[in-house]
Amino acid sequence: MNFVFNAAVKDLRRHLRDPLGLVIWLGMPLMIGGLLSLLFSGVEKAPPRPHLLVADEDGGLIGDLLVRAFAAGTAKTFLEVEEANTREGRERMGRGEASALLIVPPGFRSAVLRDRPTRLVLVTNPAQRILPGIVQEALEMVVESIFYLHRLAGPEVHELLADRADAAQQLTQEDISRISQSINETMQGARKYLFPPVIELGSSLDQAPTAEQVNPAKLRLPGILFMALLFMAGNLSGDVWRERDLGTLRRAACTPASTSALLAGKLLAAAVVIFGGALVVLSAGMLYLKLPLAKLPLSALWSAMAGVTFFLLFLNIQLYATNQRAGTVLTNCIVIPLMFLGGSFVPFDSMPAWMAAIGRKTPNGWALQQLEDILFDSTGAGSLATAITIVLASCVILFLISERRLRRLI
Repeated sequence: MNFVFNAAVKDLRRHLRDPLGLVIWLGMPLMIGGLLSLLFSGVEKAPPRPHLLVADEDGGLIGDLLVRAFAAGTAKTFLEVEEANTREGRERMGRGEASALLIVPPGFRSAVLRDRPTRLVLVTNPAQRILPGIVQEALEMVVESIFYLHRLAGPEVHELLADRADAAQQLTQEDISRISQSINETMQGARKYLFPPVIELGSSLDQAPTAEQVNPAKLRLPGILFMALLFMAGNLSGDVWRERDLGTLRRAACTPASTSALLAGKLLAAAVVIFGGALVVLSAGMLYLKLPLAKLPLSALWSAMAGVTFFLLFLNIQLYATNQRAGTVLTNCIVIPLMFLGGSFVPFDSMPAWMAAIGRKTPNGWALQQLEDILFDSTGAGSLATAITIVLASCVILFLISERRLRRLI
């Protein structure tokens, strides 16, 4: 037992003499996680809406309807419309306070009713590119709607207004009746195109109580932690090659202690480093996200157990390689895909369904889900005990395989 302790102390001293390596193992995941958080920090927020100023110089019913078309219905969800006079609108556009300014010229009502050429003036903000384009597309849709409305009801309106000097003159009851009948006949002919049959779908679902929504920033904490665990486990596993090149393993084989004791010492040292790293990342993350610190001990313990399992897994890969360079390449070829699939870069909820299904079955993805359950109170003692049993059994099997391979390496 003294040999195991001495071997662990020896490895810990060697790791402490390389503090830069420890900083890189923890700093790299934190830096990547911070960049990802900055990148996706505004995804959950509503997209910006174009700010449209409308100056109605005509002052008639048609201009008012045009303004309402932009400020009501579905257009209201992606357009912010504000009425202003032309002078004020141009001054505000000069200060860059809006995305576009729409000027309705005098005589617009009469030109629309008589289907005569007219021009709407749209002034766009040159400092913006996408938002003024949205306003322009919406305006083109309104113009197209007026065009097709004239194709349906235009002849009757043209006939009534042909001899009128002012389109606002009162219509007789006979005129209104004739227009209504003609428009009704036109609409009946186009009914099958304008009003297709409506299919009503009735469904009944048993609504299960939904779980409390978790902040996406909190879901990134387990991913960042497991990224750090994979980094640490991969680098710690390569230490066996350095000790082989230094002759430490050969000298240890000449002592009465067994290879199992030597491997147990290395495992104990790796467990201490991994537990310390998990404790640092979890403490910083939980304080930043204001999670209850009462969950810190159990979360750190589970993370350390998962990290030790990764260490033994990568140690087996290193021991089956022909040299240190080959072992490092093989380990990196496994670590990077595990990070991508296992939820370290992107949470499972944001992945495609097929990719998330694969990721949850990876070792780090499965362990990451267990940590999420611990942090967010969605696991029971029975399921956690089963998970711990699986991890301990995996560690025993991987330790026995590593010990057998280490004897051959020495």
